[in-house]
Order: sequence, then C-alpha cells, then structure tokens
Amino acid sequence: MFWRTVLLLLFLLSLSSGCFQPDSIPPSITPLDTDTTVRLVSHSFLFEESRVTIDVPVDMGVYRGAQQSDKRIYLYRDLAESEWYPIYYAAFIDDPHQETFFQDLISTLRTVRSDLRLDDDRYLELCSVFVQSLPYDDDTVLIEPKFPIETYGDGTGDCDDKTLLLAGVLSREGYDVALLLYLEEKHMALGVRGAGCRDAGDGYSYLETTKTHFVGIVPDRLAGNVTISSDPVIIPIGDGTLGYMACDETTALSDLLAYCRAMVDALNLEMDRERQVLEDMNDEIAARQSALDLLRSQGRYLEYNHQVAGFNALVERYNDRLKRYNGLVGKVERYVGIHTTILGRMYDRYGLYRQMERDGLLAEMRGM
Repeated sequence: MFWRTVLLLLFLLSLSSGCFQPDSIPPSITPLDTDTTVRLVSHSFLFEESRVTIDVPVDMGVYRGAQQSDKRIYLYRDLAESEWYPIYYAAFIDDPHQETFFQDLISTLRTVRSDLRLDDDRYLELCSVFVQSLPYDDDTVLIEPKFPIETYGDGTGDCDDKTLLLAGVLSREGYDVALLLYLEEKHMALGVRGAGCRDAGDGYSYLETTKTHFVGIVPDRLAGNVTISSDPVIIPIGDGTLGYMACDETTALSDLLAYCRAMVDALNLEMDRERQVLEDMNDEIAARQSALDLLRSQGRYLEYNHQVAGFNALVERYNDRLKRYNGLVGKVERYVGIHTTILGRMYDRYGLYRQMERDGLLAEMRGM
C-alpha cells in the first residue's frame, strides 16, 4: 500500500511584464466528447446486517476528461509544501465538474441512511465502508492521484485515490475531515474529528481507506508490511463540524482483539507445558505396559496383579491431564473464533460491539 509520488513540480517564470500571474495552477477537469454520455456504475458491499448496492450515473465526458487531465501543479513562485499541498489536493476534491457526480452519490448514500435509520456515526461508517470496500490497487504506473469520479468509475484505487473520494463525500456531508499525509510511509489516510480515539494530530482520528477497518484505529500493518509511525502532514478539507462519537466502541473492539491474542499466546504456553507432561506420562505408561505384558507372558501373575493398580492410577491421571489439555484447546479455539469474528465484521461496529457486550466478552476483558 504505497502512496505514489504526489506530483511533478514545474516552476515557471512569467515573461509578461505587468500581467497578473497566479501563484499556482492546480489540476482541473476539461470534459471530453464521448460516444456514451452516461454510464450507470454499481458497487455492492456488506454493511452491518445488510448487503448494500449503490447505483450512480457517471458522466463519461467528465470521467474521460478526468482521466486525460494534467495532474501536475504548476507553481509560478516558490511555495512551501504547507502552502501548495492543500491547493493541490483540494483541486481533486472540489473540481466543479464533479459536483453532479458527488450529488448523485450522496443522494444514494442518504437513501441507504434513511432505510437503515442511521445516526451520524453510523452514516459516517456507511460512507467509509463503501470506500473501503472498493478493491485496493497499488498502481505503480500512474504517478499522480486520480479524481474521485475516476476512482468510483474504475471501481479501484490506492490510498490517496480512495482517501480523496471519501474526503469529498464526508466533507460535503458536513463532517470535519482532513487528509493525513504520511510522507515517510508514502501513505495517505483520512482524519475525522473525534473524541476517545488516539489523536493522529490536531484532534483528528485516523480512518484507513484501503481496507475495511474500524474508525479511529490505526492498522498494525499495511500492505508491504508498512507500519505507521511518523507524524502526518494534516490538510483540512471543507468546513464541516460533525465528528465521530463512537471511538469508545471501536477502541473497545480493538482492545478485545489484543486481549484475544494475548490469551491465545498465554494458553499456547500452558498447552506446551501440558503437552510435555502428557508425552512424559505416555512414555511411562508405555514402559509400564511393556513390563506388565512381560510379567503376564512369564506367568508371574502375583507380581502382575500387584502392579495393575498403580498402572490404572497412572492411566487415570493421564486421562485427567488430557482432559485438561483439551480444555485449553477449547479455550484457544474460543478466543481464535472471537478474534476471527471481529476481523471479519469490521463493517459492523454497531452490531459487533453489542454482540460482544451481550456475550460478556467486554466485561471479561475488563475483569468485571
């Protein structure tokens, strides 16, 4: 999951004396004439307990124009990165030729929100899961990001493509969001204003877009075994004020994952010890069995009968230890099952948290 090289900077000098020259010219879309004017593009994904399908018409003239656009920024004076980064990325999100696309996409998402009766937190999750569900494509051929209409039309994107699409949706829906640009890791994620999650910077909580993941939780590993450890460049998008208020639940579910892993590790150590005990006891049982067989074959029944009681007691102790070992196996399977369930249902924070609470797992984790 490598964030591609952002752009090629071209520093140009104006030769026209006395003429107004902008500091920069960012990327923009010039629609093209196409044989097909509109193409209906569908995407289907799991969210909470539903399979959601969204159908959005894509203006092919705008889509092709976005594909063919010059995605470099032209600087006419030496601007600091903190000055031209916001100009550059906002151009992909705010291009006016994409407004109809965003309106149609948001209208479809709002219909799903109404049907499922989602509050602000769950609606943000719906929008996030939609973008996260688009297949990740680390395209090493393209240098610059794609416009959101391209990402939707292509049905794939890498970290910056998908983050720009989600930022465009959430900022238009009134959420306080920002692009999180991790230069060291060559990665981009979204920041959403929130409380209770780890602060990614300036009060924003981390939101991964390349795969289905809980809001506010930084993945342990990204594609290519990349870990997030640096501080991001933060680029606010829009002027929204809504935040994400379910960080306590996503944090609890993330903690439960860690708890399950810790329990499995501890149980595996205990199983290793029990396995060694069982192996030693099994060797002793085999040796005693051989001795008894020899006594019986030699007709030494008095000695044989004298040793049978001890042999049977040893077998009974072995069976007790084996029962204990199998109990440990059952516990490991339980925690692995919980861990697998959480990882497989990150598109359903609302239902998953309540299930874990109902099953007593959160109370167990908290030692209650």
